Amino acid sequence: MKIFDMDKMIKKTILKKTYLFLFFLSFIGFSNAQCSSDAFMDNCSSALEDFNFIKSFEYSNAKGGTKGEYSYVFSKGTSYRIVVCDENIAGNKMIISLYDRNHKLIASNFDKASKKVFPALTYPCSATGVYYIEYSFQGDKAKCGINILGFSKN
Repeated sequence: MKIFDMDKMIKKTILKKTYLFLFFLSFIGFSNAQCSSDAFMDNCSSALEDFNFIKSFEYSNAKGGTKGEYSYVFSKGTSYRIVVCDENIAGNKMIISLYDRNHKLIASNFDKASKKVFPALTYPCSATGVYYIEYSFQGDKAKCGINILGFSKN
């Protein structure tokens, strides 16, 4: 009888550990799904409205506190919209700043006076050239998100 009880106990222990492992594994999968660029695209691409999709730029930072930058050639007579899509956490919003070829600030989705972060930035381009889009986050928490770039002929 004791051998049978031991077998049963060992099987229960193994089963409990397996369930516990699967439980924690599901959380890891869930947290990565939250930073999925596909999920962000599904949730935010409608904010392009009448603008045509060009490209999306993914941002993921497990440590927080870093800035990133990418460049794109804008054409005169075309309006560009940059949609910001992040985890929508207060105090941890994505901020984008648009710079010209000389790295002179043109526009941002962050208004310093009101401390408000806007979900998109629209820029009517007046000169063809390389433009730089810098992205960062408020705070120093782990974060992820995407920028969606679109255009519309004026």
